[in-house]
Amino acid sequence: MEISVQCFGQIRTITKERYVILSVQDKITITKALDIFVSKYGPELEKLLYTDGRIREFYFIQLDKDNIKKDDLDTTIVKADQVISIIPFISGG
Repeated sequence: MEISVQCFGQIRTITKERYVILSVQDKITITKALDIFVSKYGPELEKLLYTDGRIREFYFIQLDKDNIKKDDLDTTIVKADQVISIIPFISGG
């Protein structure tokens, strides 16, 4: 099945695409899908997105516009044609 990862900010700079299409197995979790996404782009993306094997705290993850708690990434299943968005926290002053 195919899913999409929507990229913003520095992640988009690495991927050079707003949406990355991934071919993945059925009943894949968000964590596993993100692992496949990161493996496609290598160490630079891994360093940007992860710390100690977990998504960095300043990224929000959405599945079809629904916010997903970090604790739920390992159990939330992605279905065909869904979009995982990796959104950086933006602050202003």
